[in-house]
Amino acid sequence: MRVTRLLLRNYRVFEDELELEIPPGLVGVYGLNGAGKSALIESIRFTLYGRSRTSMDEVRTAGVNAECITEVEFEHEGHLYVVRRTVAGANSQVKAEAHADGQQVAEGVRDTSRYVHSILGMDDAAFRASVFAEQKQLAAFSQQTPAERRKLVLQLLGITPLDSARDLARKDARLTQEAFERLRSVLTDLDTVREALGAAEAMARDADARRGGEEALAAAARADMDAADARHQHLDVVRQEHERLVAEGKAVREQYDKAMVWVAKLAEEKAGLDLAAERLVVLVADAEGWQEADARLRLVEAVASAEAVLGTVPVPDVPAAPDEVACEAARVDAEAAKVALATVNATFEAAGGERARAAQAVERSSTLTGEGACPLCGQALGDAFEAVQAHRAAELAAIETRLNELELDRRQALVAATTKSERAADLAKQLRVAQVEWAGYEKRVARRQEAEATLAAALAALGRPVAEGERATLSAEVDRRRRAADECQHLRGRLERKEAVTAELDVEQAAMAESRARLEALRAQVAGLGFNAEALGAALADRARSQAAAEAASLRAQAAKVDATQARERAAAEARRLAEAVEQHARLGELGEEARHLARLADLLNAFRNTLVASVGPRLSAQAAELFAELTDREYDQLEVDPNTYELKILDGGRTYGMGRFSGSETDLANLALRVAVSEHVRFQSGGAVGLLVLDEVFGPLDDDRKARMLVALERLRARFRQVLVVTHDSAIKEQLPNAIEVIKLPGRRATARAVNG
Repeated sequence: MRVTRLLLRNYRVFEDELELEIPPGLVGVYGLNGAGKSALIESIRFTLYGRSRTSMDEVRTAGVNAECITEVEFEHEGHLYVVRRTVAGANSQVKAEAHADGQQVAEGVRDTSRYVHSILGMDDAAFRASVFAEQKQLAAFSQQTPAERRKLVLQLLGITPLDSARDLARKDARLTQEAFERLRSVLTDLDTVREALGAAEAMARDADARRGGEEALAAAARADMDAADARHQHLDVVRQEHERLVAEGKAVREQYDKAMVWVAKLAEEKAGLDLAAERLVVLVADAEGWQEADARLRLVEAVASAEAVLGTVPVPDVPAAPDEVACEAARVDAEAAKVALATVNATFEAAGGERARAAQAVERSSTLTGEGACPLCGQALGDAFEAVQAHRAAELAAIETRLNELELDRRQALVAATTKSERAADLAKQLRVAQVEWAGYEKRVARRQEAEATLAAALAALGRPVAEGERATLSAEVDRRRRAADECQHLRGRLERKEAVTAELDVEQAAMAESRARLEALRAQVAGLGFNAEALGAALADRARSQAAAEAASLRAQAAKVDATQARERAAAEARRLAEAVEQHARLGELGEEARHLARLADLLNAFRNTLVASVGPRLSAQAAELFAELTDREYDQLEVDPNTYELKILDGGRTYGMGRFSGSETDLANLALRVAVSEHVRFQSGGAVGLLVLDEVFGPLDDDRKARMLVALERLRARFRQVLVVTHDSAIKEQLPNAIEVIKLPGRRATARAVNG
């Protein structure tokens, strides 16, 4: 077998479609730890046999719900095969198909796995043991205890299931023997069971005879009870009819009494209605003028109300009219005085400014001399400076005189402005008071006029003055006529029921007569029944006595039936017990025979297993020794494999040494030779010839020299295998291999792979 092509899509870390051409011979598969090298190699086993180290829902790429596709193309015995497997759907449904030389030869998961098994000559377990060699298995040959190493080799060789089958046969033989002993200890004697069955059948026949007698007595008692019950039922029917007639008579009597009361009430109401009709005739005349009298009373009351209102509104006194002209003149005069005061103040302030300038000029002129220059023309003053000083002094005196006069005028203007402003304010206040009093006067006049107009309108509506005492007289007349009208309306409402009362009275009188006749008929029916309560009591007592006797007889019959049933059940139980005893005696013989057969089977399986193990040891030793000699150029005499512990020993110079004497490279080659021998032996046992070997991390922590020697050994394995796939994380190995496949780790826990030429 040689894998030629591998196609993956959405398989574990390989999300994107990956198609690899796998070269023959020695091929290295390298990449970083965790990149996906093992997943790439495991896809071969998954595609061929549908086996995975995880559940199917984890085979597809994480987070991707698309279809997972794996396809392996391989050559075998001159034919080209393609096996394709898919995982799809929410339930991770698996489909598979196989093709041989371009023709489909199998479809379905089971058929495809069976077809692969048929062409390779081995199942999944044998394929895994013969093809896949892991580094931990190689190290286990020298590092584990003898028992652990022996277990590993037997597991790889497929002998472990024989151990399980042998142990299971021994366990079944032991359990069957224990069951034989338990059954033999509890079995009873058949003659004893037969005697018990005869006694039980005799007791059942006696019980059946007693049951027949008791059932006959119970039937007679039930007949007597039925006759007594019939008599009682007849008398009870009469009682029920009597009670029904009595109850109906009471109901009819109650109806009759109600009818009598209702007739009396209706007759009384009819008499009252007759009196109301007579009273209505008397009141109609007095009630007819009620509305006219009420209208006159309202007019008279309107006049009286208007007179009362007019009496509450006196004739108002006329106040003084507001003098708005004098008030306005005083305001204008006050404003003029304020303007005059402002003018005087402005003139006074201007004169004050002139005085200040004149004082400055006098002060400057006091510094003048005859030699000084004139401040105006710049010429020498000479004697004129005195005239200048005198002129400046005269100007200042004149201005001060004017200021004194202006001060007097300002005080007079202030007094005049203040006096006129106060007078204007007093007149304005008096005007406001006068305006308020005049507005109140106008309102009182309007109310007086309104009251007079209302009284005039009321008198005009009445058409005459109101007479003294007319209002009281009219009020009494309106009250009398209104009461008469109300009573007439009430009487007319009552008289509307007169016809209904008369008709209802006739109906109730007829119902009363009918009830009287029904009462007479019911009395006659009760007398005709002839009901006797004492006879009913005697029949009831007789029925109770017969029921008690029938129940006692029935209980005795039931007890006899129960006894007979129990006796029959005991007889049937004894019969079943006898049949079971016969069957258990037969079963005891079968268990003894089965225990002997199982013990013999366990012995045969153990002998076969020991024979197989005894033959495997020498064969493995010969195969491993031959391969070790090839790998080491026959540097050592021989490699020996202990047939019991599978411990490796090397014969060197005529002496046998353990693996501890040799370097790590010799140990690795010896382990590799034993593991390859195991693979070849598995293929020999299964009858297949795969020609494929996968070595997973066999380099381990080897140094460069040991790696080189291991590579040379792997090259020599090409003579035994058409294709050797070496999985390693050491990228330097690819430089020393003729062919290599690089597994590249991508972001997001994804990966891809590519073929690299050596």
